[in-house]
Amino acid sequence: MAQRMVSCPHCKRPLPEHASFCPYCAQSVRPRRPIKPPSHLWGKALRWGLGVCLALAAVAAVVVPRLPKTYDAYGEVLYTDADGTYQLLLSAVSDRFTPMPEIREKAELDMEYRVPSRLFINHVGTGVNAGPMFMQKVAFISTEFIQSETSPSPMVCSQPEEMSFSPEAARVSLLDYTGRSDPAELVWTLRMKNRDIIRLRQKIQLQPIRTYDYYPEDFPMETTQQLQDLVDRLSEEIPLPDIVNLHLPPVTYEGGLFIQSRPFNLYGSTDQQGHRTTFTDTVAIHAQNEPITYFYDLDFVGNGENIGLSSPSRLWAENCTFSNWKTGVMGYGSAWVNVIGCRFSGNQVGFHFNSTGSSVSHTMFNDNHFEENTTAVLLENVPTDVIMNFQNSRFRGNRVDIDNRCGQPLDLTQAIFE
Repeated sequence: MAQRMVSCPHCKRPLPEHASFCPYCAQSVRPRRPIKPPSHLWGKALRWGLGVCLALAAVAAVVVPRLPKTYDAYGEVLYTDADGTYQLLLSAVSDRFTPMPEIREKAELDMEYRVPSRLFINHVGTGVNAGPMFMQKVAFISTEFIQSETSPSPMVCSQPEEMSFSPEAARVSLLDYTGRSDPAELVWTLRMKNRDIIRLRQKIQLQPIRTYDYYPEDFPMETTQQLQDLVDRLSEEIPLPDIVNLHLPPVTYEGGLFIQSRPFNLYGSTDQQGHRTTFTDTVAIHAQNEPITYFYDLDFVGNGENIGLSSPSRLWAENCTFSNWKTGVMGYGSAWVNVIGCRFSGNQVGFHFNSTGSSVSHTMFNDNHFEENTTAVLLENVPTDVIMNFQNSRFRGNRVDIDNRCGQPLDLTQAIFE
């Protein structure tokens, strides 16, 4: 088969159809296509992206550990920084090692209450109290309640501060509420100088207490024996923590009254001639480690001997008078005793505190009148070193106004000395 011939595009001489080179003029007879080198764009992009990722990872390794952290828990948080690990915990009691994520209290509906929320800080491992050192790392600390806006009696908390009655606590917040307060949540917030945030939470739950009121119209209580019999019977019939209020007639009780097993609240009264409920012998309380025993509007009139009102447990006397006793009111044992708006006159010792307990009911001893006593106030031993405030209390004609033998801190700035 004859080969088809074509002409050289340069010299026009005949060439075979598939020739690529003319032997006559030494020219290429086929057009050259430029050869493109392989593209490296994707490779460059890949290398660039990898470099960026490595740079970001390096930055993250340095920056992320330094970003502020938030800790949020009930009762207890473990916090670690360059100096070690710390246990931060909340408690209502003085135990600095046991977290208390919830405070459960029994409350009478119309009574006011105060409990502390204490922040303890321990160094993990050694167990030492790290509060003073750790607080140097804190820029700001606060407390607040989260609670229902419709609560009939909203809870209130004080801002955290150091308090002498709880020296091992880094800070203490005082919680005020009534038996009508709805459940609430207390939130402690610590903003650290390194911008970390620590939140510790505590739930506050209240259990209502039943209240029983007894009146002379319904129960015999005209004599000391009748009153003692009623106290003894109710001590067996009504369990704690229910409250028993005895509303006494305006009579004079001869002979002593002994209250044990459980507290009773005694309310005095006044007849049309102005005679108030009066005790002429010792009223002794022995219901130790129980709720507060309250005395209102009562007169205690002695014969220069004995003690008018004595208690080794928590006692509160308000608007009462104590006259002509060896000692008007005495708190001993582990008692915390408050006298508010009372009058002490003609006693060898008006108010005697000699207790080595560890709890405080209230710091106020306001609006009392101490007149013509040998010693108005004798402080032999007082639980804790909390400051006792004698605001608006008046001292007149006493041989010794205050014999502070134990060196108890006192606030006398608003007391009146005549």
